[in-house]
Amino acid sequence: MAENKKPAIGLNDEERFPLLSDLSFLQQLRQDAHAPRYNFRSGDRLESTHLEKVKQYAHTISHANTFWEAGEQPAWLEEYINWCIATVPFYENRPGSFAEQPTISRSDLRAAPWDFVSRDAVLDELLVYQTSGTTGPAMDVLFDPVSQACWIPQLQSVLQQHGISLDAAPDKVAIALICSQPETLTYASLSTYLNGAGVLKINLNPADWKSPEDRLLYLQKYNPQVLTGDPFAFLDLLKIQPAICPKVLVSSAMKLTAGVRQKLEDYFACPVLDIYSLTECRMVACADGDGDRYKVIRPELYLEVFHKDEDIPLPYGERGELVITGGNNPFLPLIRYRTGDFCSLEMENGIPHLVGLEARLPVPFYTLDGEQVKNIEVSRAMMQFPLAGFKLHQANDYRLTFTGWSDEAIAQKVQEELLRIFKSGIAVDIAIHPVTALKETKVVNYSSAFTL
Repeated sequence: MAENKKPAIGLNDEERFPLLSDLSFLQQLRQDAHAPRYNFRSGDRLESTHLEKVKQYAHTISHANTFWEAGEQPAWLEEYINWCIATVPFYENRPGSFAEQPTISRSDLRAAPWDFVSRDAVLDELLVYQTSGTTGPAMDVLFDPVSQACWIPQLQSVLQQHGISLDAAPDKVAIALICSQPETLTYASLSTYLNGAGVLKINLNPADWKSPEDRLLYLQKYNPQVLTGDPFAFLDLLKIQPAICPKVLVSSAMKLTAGVRQKLEDYFACPVLDIYSLTECRMVACADGDGDRYKVIRPELYLEVFHKDEDIPLPYGERGELVITGGNNPFLPLIRYRTGDFCSLEMENGIPHLVGLEARLPVPFYTLDGEQVKNIEVSRAMMQFPLAGFKLHQANDYRLTFTGWSDEAIAQKVQEELLRIFKSGIAVDIAIHPVTALKETKVVNYSSAFTL
């Protein structure tokens, strides 16, 4: 008879950081008198073979001078397509030619994420992340330890172009992800790739701390070298005025406006970078200055622009929907993935640039009392309903208009949830349509008469 084993509840710290023998700094970050009430534990799970692959990736991405030339395709593309067709269930019955490959969308990933897992992936290494919900319904995205850890080399490649380096010391906090939400996962972690330097995810919501003052005291004590977050979180950080000296602020998840950038640069006296990033494949490009031109940073991504409504690739310089092929994630290989974001493509010395990128602008909402409501709170609340998609608009008289695609029976519950979030007294119009009426591949969920 097989031995009965109790199910594993979770990994311990030694399993989360198998290559780090000294975890004292991690315990210090968690147990500090001013630490937040961390509600999660996270580790990179990098073994020796993983770490070597991350280092190789870092070398490749930082030394890539030419990605491909206009009118050509990257040398790796044909082999990558053949590998996907041979090992990934979703692609195995598709044409062998890249030119014949149809596009895929977020709905394909959400419907059956397991179909995108390569048979070469090691299932014991599975990591699951959830998209932020800043633009719509959250979605589970699968990674392995290598593809997960490679976000730091991607970040370093951007910082390198701006003359910024990280102090990868085991007693310093290298990166702090700043959130400002009603609730989110928070943790103190370490980066094996950065020699055990600290990586924090903290929420500025006072409810996550023993005392509101601890937010200042904790940040000032550990003085993170890099702050990452979205414009909403950074504006809330400005309100508490921490006396910290980051080397750089990195805004992602939604587009950074010039006005917000200027406020941040004036206070923190450091560069503020706007990175175009997707949870599905991590960092893609970094903005050049204050304009709408983004330089692509990933040599293992092939980018195209497609017609919004048809599977037709468009020439360089013509505006359409950004489509991505490639990546280094065996749990989610992408072939012609429609991002839902719009731009034109230009090549400059073998490096692609996204021009006129129409990505996710920060959209502010307000209660009748002028209290700001973040759209991520709405996204997370809507997860409980069987919505194929939804849109929310706020007019300048604060009235809300909600359009959803689902069963009409949920209309009353959706209205109750919006009244809970925006508080009683606000006007809410609800329209629920059949799922079959939804024609868009990625609904632009949020719009508002108000601006930041």
